[in-house]
Amino acid sequence: MLPAILPLFPLPQVVLFPQTFLPVQIFEPRYQELTVEVLNSHHHLILTLMRETPDPGSLGETAPVFETGCLAEVVRAEPLTSGRWNLLLQGRETVRIREELPGKPFRQARFEVVPFNASILWPGPHRRRLMESLHAYATSEGIESQLKELLDLPLEDMGRLNTLAMALDFEPTERQFLLESPDLPTLADRMLQLLDFAVGGRSIRGL
Repeated sequence: MLPAILPLFPLPQVVLFPQTFLPVQIFEPRYQELTVEVLNSHHHLILTLMRETPDPGSLGETAPVFETGCLAEVVRAEPLTSGRWNLLLQGRETVRIREELPGKPFRQARFEVVPFNASILWPGPHRRRLMESLHAYATSEGIESQLKELLDLPLEDMGRLNTLAMALDFEPTERQFLLESPDLPTLADRMLQLLDFAVGGRSIRGL
C-alpha cells in the first residue's frame, strides 16, 4: 500500500495519463533528492501540471498547480553523471491533491484517487463520430500513418484514448481537460470537441 503522502512533481507543460508512459530527465538537486527517496521506497510520485509557466530562473517551487494530477510509477531508472537521472514514468491512476505539506526540499502532497468509470457503455455512433474526427484531424496535420500506428496498438478503450491524448498535438490545458474526465464517454466526447476545434482552426475559450 502506498503512503498517504507522496512527492509532488509539478511540470509547466506536461500532463501524464493513466496507462501511458513519459520519459523525464532529473537534473535539479531537489528532484534528484526526490528521485533517490522514491527509488529507495515505493517508486511512486504525483505528476501535476503547473497553472502557469514559472518565471525564468525560478524552479516553480511555489507555482500553483492543477488539483487533478496523475499517480506515476517509476518503471525504469538510469543514473547519469552528477546525480542526474533518466526516468521512465508510467501513469497509474488519476488523483486529486488534497493538500500540500512542508518538511522536505521538494514538494509533497496528501492525495486521493479519483475514480474513473471505464464500464459505462460508449455508444457505437459516438465511437464512429470520434473515429471520423480523428481521421479528419490526421489528414489536416499530415499524420495519417502515425495515427494508424496508434490505433493498431493492442489497447483497451481507456488506454487507447489516453495514448491519443498524450500523442496528439493538444495544448497542456486541453490535456488537463481530458485528464479530468470522470468516465469513458466523457473522455471521448471531450476529445471529439478538441479535435473538431483543431480541424476548424479554432480554440476552446476558457481553457
